[in-house]
Amino acid sequence: MPATATLSSLAGTGAKRERPRRTRTKNVSHRPVLVLSGLPVQEFDLEPGTERLICPDCRTWCPITGVGTPKLVPHDQRPGQRCNGGSNRRVVVDVTVEDWRVAMDGSVRDAASRRARRQFYKPLPAPATPIHRINQPHRPTAEEALATYGAHRKQCTFCAGGTACATGARLAAAYARLERQEQAKQLKAKPRSAQWKAAAPAAQTAAIRRVGDELAATLRQLHGDLDRFERARLDLRITELTETLWWSL
Repeated sequence: MPATATLSSLAGTGAKRERPRRTRTKNVSHRPVLVLSGLPVQEFDLEPGTERLICPDCRTWCPITGVGTPKLVPHDQRPGQRCNGGSNRRVVVDVTVEDWRVAMDGSVRDAASRRARRQFYKPLPAPATPIHRINQPHRPTAEEALATYGAHRKQCTFCAGGTACATGARLAAAYARLERQEQAKQLKAKPRSAQWKAAAPAAQTAAIRRVGDELAATLRQLHGDLDRFERARLDLRITELTETLWWSL
């Protein structure tokens, strides 16, 4: 009767018994024991109530359970696949919580003080020379050809006297040819506006000549036998050509 009263009184007050911390299974892995002092400080956590470490086999965080025999709890390597090598593996806790905290603080300060190494970027290599330009002979310029021709004239008695020799004629022709080539390249390299500005006088002269020739030919047609429709057409064309010639001058 007193025992019954005691149980009823405990149930009425809502008191609960503390669940003992013990391993759920008595199985122990045959793998070597994991010693915390031999592991990096970043791979285990000794905060009270959350003791855990990284399983060396599957590299996942696993709780440490057991009071008398600490070991890793059975865990999965990946969903649906048990990590048999790391489950129930014994752990030797030979590091105190205070030492672990001090080591963690030191590692955090050391990581914060590190700097990333300066990156040095190599310049891009120059493009390779095309095959058709490898071992090409030197092409003389017009200035070099003129200097060669001048040096020859100083040494040659025929060229100095006004009569060009065969060598002098060849050097003069080479200079003239190179000069024309360089002028053509410069004209080709100029913008469209500069090219048109250089060619505009010649184009205008050619247009005036063409209009004048057509006007003269049209005036000669007036002396023939024409009806009134053909004469009116010629008069209209003469008026148009005369206005064009007037505005072109």
